[in-house]
Amino acid sequence: MGSLWKDLRQAIRQMRKSPGFTAVVVATLALGIGANTTVFSVVDAVLLRPLPYMQPQRLVEAESFFDKNVEPSNLSYPDFLDWRAQNSVFEHLVSYHDNSYTLTGVARAVHVDAEVVSWDLLPMLGVNPELGRGFTQDEEKRGTRVALISHGLWEAQFGADKTIVGRTVSLSGELFTVIGVMPANFRFPVTAPKNGIWTTLAVDDTPTGSPMANRGMHWLNAMGRLKPGVTVAQADGDMKAITARLAKQYPNTNTTHNSARVQSELDATLGDTKTLLVVILGAVALVLLIACGNIGNLLLARVRDRRREIAMRTALGASRARIVRQLLVESMVLSAAGGAVGCALAFLCTPAVLRLIGDSVPRAADAGVDLPVLGFALVVSLIAGVVFGLVPAMSASKTDLVSTLKAGGTADVSGRDWLRSAVIVGQVTVGIVLTAGAGLLISSFVKLMHQDLGFQPDHLLTFRFETPDTRYKETRPQFYREYFERLRALPGVKAAGGTLILPMSEDSADVSFENPEHPMPQGLLPSADITLISGDYFRTMEVPVLKGRDFNDADTVDSPQVMIINQAFADKYFPNEEPLGKKLKPGAGGGKPGGLPMREIVGVVGNIRHSMTQRRERPGYFLPASQLPSWCCLVSVVRTQVDADSLEPTVRQLVTSLDKDIPVTDVRTMPELMSLQLSQPRFAMVLLGAFAALALILTVVGLYGVMTYSVSRRTREIGVRLALGAQRAVVLRMVLREAAILLAAGVAIGLAASLAGGSALKTMLYGTTSRDPLVLAAVCILVTMAGLVSAFLPAMRAAGIEPMEALRTD
Repeated sequence: MGSLWKDLRQAIRQMRKSPGFTAVVVATLALGIGANTTVFSVVDAVLLRPLPYMQPQRLVEAESFFDKNVEPSNLSYPDFLDWRAQNSVFEHLVSYHDNSYTLTGVARAVHVDAEVVSWDLLPMLGVNPELGRGFTQDEEKRGTRVALISHGLWEAQFGADKTIVGRTVSLSGELFTVIGVMPANFRFPVTAPKNGIWTTLAVDDTPTGSPMANRGMHWLNAMGRLKPGVTVAQADGDMKAITARLAKQYPNTNTTHNSARVQSELDATLGDTKTLLVVILGAVALVLLIACGNIGNLLLARVRDRRREIAMRTALGASRARIVRQLLVESMVLSAAGGAVGCALAFLCTPAVLRLIGDSVPRAADAGVDLPVLGFALVVSLIAGVVFGLVPAMSASKTDLVSTLKAGGTADVSGRDWLRSAVIVGQVTVGIVLTAGAGLLISSFVKLMHQDLGFQPDHLLTFRFETPDTRYKETRPQFYREYFERLRALPGVKAAGGTLILPMSEDSADVSFENPEHPMPQGLLPSADITLISGDYFRTMEVPVLKGRDFNDADTVDSPQVMIINQAFADKYFPNEEPLGKKLKPGAGGGKPGGLPMREIVGVVGNIRHSMTQRRERPGYFLPASQLPSWCCLVSVVRTQVDADSLEPTVRQLVTSLDKDIPVTDVRTMPELMSLQLSQPRFAMVLLGAFAALALILTVVGLYGVMTYSVSRRTREIGVRLALGAQRAVVLRMVLREAAILLAAGVAIGLAASLAGGSALKTMLYGTTSRDPLVLAAVCILVTMAGLVSAFLPAMRAAGIEPMEALRTD
């Protein structure tokens, strides 16, 4: 222990003797370790921490699949009830779907996000309410209205009143009994942290048009707890068998929904985000590897300068192991200092990264530099110290004692230049891989930003409010007629409309339809996205009407029933045909007997993108709200002549003047919605781009250092060449050729690695491929030019050597 303490003091003295060298090493390490620690804090929160429920490894997500595992689909209630009754692998199987309510009877009406769940949600999760109790099985029966509320809602709207249990509250005009308050840290689903209310599936079991009996209406998610000893693979097989039986038993509705998949709840929650985080963690690890390569080369050069010192210590009896240990301790001290500064950088950078992520990565908001993350930083620092310190230490320990002392301390190390060259080739390779990945993500993001959305997003304000059936079932058409008249009359409003499903919200409703000219069995009916819209919606969104006409005031309940389709619908279902005048029957096989009435296609409009990351045009059709008065347009879109944000107070006041118990929510401009949609691609692009830039800088610095060292070692040789008549241009080319060979080797290997590993980015790219030749060519040129520029200064220095001074060099 005493000798180790002596080595530590010696290491600290060495750091003080060379403050410039120490500062460079610590700064380089701090960048690498700080970046790794920041990314790991997110990975730890998202991937490594278990879900906040009892025995989360037994929780799984069960999905229905459309057409033999081609496309995932939600469940219908009858299918879910059959799954729950027939399975042999689950302790609990719970359905859930999103909902929302307007809470009235408090100081001010508020919109509350909610979840409709099976009665045994809490037993499945192993969670108990903070106050009150959970649901009972009887509370799934029709007519039951009970609710659990979140801790936040309890504090914000009910003043944390402990007598809330048993009290009735008004939710969208219906009375619910509060039976419990959930703990402050409870979230379900974990991807919906703003949920304030949970109620049972009894709210969906209505006497007329109940989805509980509709096997063709798919809108449920299902989550289960495996029985002890049951594996995910066994559960997957069991659910596939049940789904296949249901497809045979109910061919009219289940022929295409004929498969299922069970996966761990954590995997289902993360989806493609897992790949994204693994790629980014790998990228930042490569940055640290480049940093270690640079520091290793610096230490090799420093060992050469300390050759006489090491030889003297060897002559005085120091063993080879003693020399290696001393140099490794010095490396560890440097890495510890770099790790400490890196942790400080991580504390500063993690909040910025979380702002960049936003809501695009589930559970990322829980990330922070805590004890596990600091432990990771410590381990990384120690590993880095060994990685960059071991080779120089081993090289130094092979000193030729006699020749070194005779040479006055300037004899070369036994490490050889090939090692430094190999490090540079490796750095260039990694730089190419990271820069290529960043280039592909940048190209993808640019294409996302400039894609054709099918509408004009500028000067569009969007917001939503609810008109509950309890008060507006009979008067909803009159309410919306007056609302839109007053909205369009507001100063600064150019046009206004409403829609059930707003673009850039990722919401969709896929509904089947019948085509009398091409009859098919009900179980194989085609389907497309359906959207209910008000008049003036297309004009407000500036969606082009390509054929036919828009909806107008003559389209009423009593007039001929009409519909409009998009171009993708026309291309898919009416190829080489004129769609105008064709009649379809939407909703057949998915609702009550007979479905909806036959409708005539009166127009074709351009394709509208539902999300920024949508990979293909989706067939869709539109129905006029004026012909379906029981439906309500929840989302308003307003095209303004002024700044869209400036109209927010005015539209809130308008809705309040019509009904003070209707809260306006989700007020956003369309560019804001688009920006939210791009948060995950932006996060991937910025982080990988930053790491690629850092890797490129470190690579350039490393190449500069190696070439400078090479020139300093060859000073006498270059002087001799010049003295014998060599032209300075020849010397310049000689040094640049050496750098070019290293660069060419690194670029070739890096390009091959990029082509081989490009599939890792496949799910993160839009509008481009992982082998885009223009991007890869640009990256190779960029790295090569940067490398040659970094080698040019040492080459100029070599060409400027004075022969006489070089010949005097020992």
